[in-house]
Amino acid sequence: MKTKLTFTLMIVLSILLAGCDKDDLKIEETGIDLINYEFQESQAENKEVLNGIFKSMSTKSSTDVFNTITGDIIGESTLHRNSNGITVNFKTTHLMPGHAYTLWWVIWNKPENCLIPGECTEADFANAINVEVQLLYASGHVAGNNGKGNFSAHLNENDDTGSIHELFGLPNFGGLQNAQTAEVHAVLRSHGPKIPGQVSEQINSYEGGCTTFLPPFTEIPDEIGECGDIIAAIHRT
Repeated sequence: MKTKLTFTLMIVLSILLAGCDKDDLKIEETGIDLINYEFQESQAENKEVLNGIFKSMSTKSSTDVFNTITGDIIGESTLHRNSNGITVNFKTTHLMPGHAYTLWWVIWNKPENCLIPGECTEADFANAINVEVQLLYASGHVAGNNGKGNFSAHLNENDDTGSIHELFGLPNFGGLQNAQTAEVHAVLRSHGPKIPGQVSEQINSYEGGCTTFLPPFTEIPDEIGECGDIIAAIHRT
């Protein structure tokens, strides 16, 4: 409403100026300056409102959860992004009852620098400096008798709590830098059968209960002490 009114006043003033003498013109010029200021102020307010709307917008994406060894689709992962960070709900089946599992964030802060821009893979860990990849703990628990797992976690921007970059000799890039532009992989790790007295460690750390580290995505852990990354979901922007 303010913009329309200001525009109308400017037209009226321009008409009046045609019949004004030099002294009147100075007065009217001052009025035009005031109107221009109000117009610019209105535009700035509109821009601030729009920026607030865009910042608070929440986006949602869903993608398949798959067994990285067999390629079978065994669940669904949903990712919410907003100005605060990201939230994942990772649902899967085909878990081994009584086995301990942890879910991990793999955050590619600069996916445009991956070997295939916007499609980051394990090979891009060799280019960690440019892709600014960060690995962080998300969630964990022991699978029930039905073999189903439901893992949920939230990660704030610029929060590197639970980072395991040191285990892989990676620099710390400060966690999630931009919730709207990062490529997010959720990776489920098996820690084998639960071990009495070590369950808390198994479901809260990357190396908990592990004596044998199976190469990622090659073999399903089934013995006590065997650990390996076996299930994943990929959320691209």
